[in-house]
Amino acid sequence: MIIGIDIDGVLIDDDTYRLDNMAKYCYENELPNIDNPYSYEKKCNWTSDIYEDYRKKYFFYYIKTAPVRAYASEIIKKLHDEGHKIIIITGRYKTQEDSELGNQMRQDTVNWLNSNNIIYDKICYAHFPKNKEVIENNIDIMIDDAPGVISEIAKFATAFCFDNRYNRDLNVKNMVRVFSWYDIYRKIKELS
Repeated sequence: MIIGIDIDGVLIDDDTYRLDNMAKYCYENELPNIDNPYSYEKKCNWTSDIYEDYRKKYFFYYIKTAPVRAYASEIIKKLHDEGHKIIIITGRYKTQEDSELGNQMRQDTVNWLNSNNIIYDKICYAHFPKNKEVIENNIDIMIDDAPGVISEIAKFATAFCFDNRYNRDLNVKNMVRVFSWYDIYRKIKELS
């Protein structure tokens, strides 16, 4: 099988990171607290300038240092060793741009994958909802956390929804909810 894997929310618990650091940023900058911790991505009603300032202070550090989820590298190696093709498909901020920041984000992403022993055959920097990359790479299973991505991907591939507080209400045809990397491994073996 060809397995597509997202990074933020799947390989990394970015929801907890964002909640912790956005709350800190709000406090330090005398901004209202988080509007809705159950929403995806933008949890605060910020202007683009505020969001960019937050990214400069917190997000770029996260890209380089966030801890990988438990057993992710172990399970991905097992899947790869069993003959599955692994394609990282990320819509991470600015990675699609041909710019100095885009180049830096791509390099930081690859460095993070390598430093966390994440084996992959290919990496794609996608625009949401990742349909193009999933179709072009003949993805059989796409592991993602974003409700909008999962809703679209499930129309033509099996979508594994990595459970997070912001996607708990999502229930679409051709979606399998997963809770950990060993859960992912078991469910992939059941489908094989």
